[in-house]
Order: sequence, then C-alpha cells, then structure tokens
Amino acid sequence: MQFAGKTIWSDLPLHVVDFEGSSRTGVIEYGVVTLFRKEVFSTATKIHGARANLSKLDTQCHGLNDRDLINQTPFESEWDYWVSLRRTGIFVAHNASVESQLLRLTWPRPSAVPSLEEGVQMAEWGPWIDSCRLARLWLPTLGDYKLGSLIKLFKLQGQLDSLAERHCPPQRRKYHCALYDALASALILRTLCAGEGRSQLTVSQLAQDSLSLPAREDSMQGEFDL
Repeated sequence: MQFAGKTIWSDLPLHVVDFEGSSRTGVIEYGVVTLFRKEVFSTATKIHGARANLSKLDTQCHGLNDRDLINQTPFESEWDYWVSLRRTGIFVAHNASVESQLLRLTWPRPSAVPSLEEGVQMAEWGPWIDSCRLARLWLPTLGDYKLGSLIKLFKLQGQLDSLAERHCPPQRRKYHCALYDALASALILRTLCAGEGRSQLTVSQLAQDSLSLPAREDSMQGEFDL
C-alpha cells in the first residue's frame, strides 16, 4: 500500500498497539486496534510464550502467569503479521517509546515498508504516533496523562467498556491488558483529533507532534534544510 504524510489522519489505517512484557521476557501479549475513517475497523490480540519465567512483579502488573503462557508460540513467530501491519499504515501507542523498543528488540527493522514520503520505501517501524505526547503537547495543563485518567477526563469509560465487551477476552477487560489498553489509546487519539482545528491534521503532523522537543527541532531543521 502506498501512502503519504500529507494524508489526513483519518484516511489512513492507524494501528494502535499495546504490548505487555519487558525486555527480559519479550512481548507476551499484544493488542492491536486499527482505526480507519475514525472508527474501530478491526482488532487483534494474542498471548505468547516468554523468553524467561515471569516474576511476581510481572504478574502483578499484567495479570498473566507462567501457566497462561504454556504451549504459546513466541512473539518472534509473528514477523509476517507485524510487517503486514506496517505496510498498510502507521503505528500508534500511548508512550510509544515502550512499544517501539520492544518491537525493535525483537526485530530491529522490518523489510521494505512505505515511508511518509509518497512512493518512497524504508526499513523502519516508525514513525510512531504517540497519544500521550499529543495530549501533553495539545493539553499541557492536565497534569495526569495516564490512560485511565484521560479516559475519565474525556468521559470515554462507557465507550471503552462497550468495545471491551465486544473485542476483549473475558478475563482481559481491564487496564494492563493489551487489547483493552490499545482500545483506550485509540479512543483517546480519536478524541484528541476531534478537538477544534485538529480534525484535518495530516499523518505527518501527528508524527511530528509526537516527537520529543529536541527530536522535533532536529526533524524540522532537516525538513527545511536549515
């Protein structure tokens, strides 16, 4: 699929991603919500085997234990799926540096995928859109940018509960469950982009606003050859 950064954000599939796991265990659960035309177009979730035994702290965080992972394939077996996602759209996450790191620890780069420059291919998982950084940049006085806090602030709990009942496994309908968190991130992104003056933002603008300030300045200098 060919696409360009000038595409309006709602006209390109945005794959909202959440991982449970760590650099020690690898990804043991993923959730993916594809937003397209401002709607939840599709969802996917899967539990995977771990690289190392889970600690009590791991289980306290995400609610999964070693028994849940018995006979599950490793995340590394999902290469084709993740490359296919990136070939059709851009990844989104809440605090995207975490998901980006876990993905790159598994596979440093994908095969050729579209960049935001029309007709140009690249071998990068990014650029990422970060719903947390967008909220911090666009709504700088909130103070608390956790998923649960933003869902409450934007009065999205009812929508989240309804989507979770439809898409999430029965025991995974709460925070720190991958698909539930991905659904929350998707609702937050959609709400942020519905704000005044933001409905027509391009994918490139969202990616640019998702960068940290130093990285954003470097990118702007490169773009304008300063």
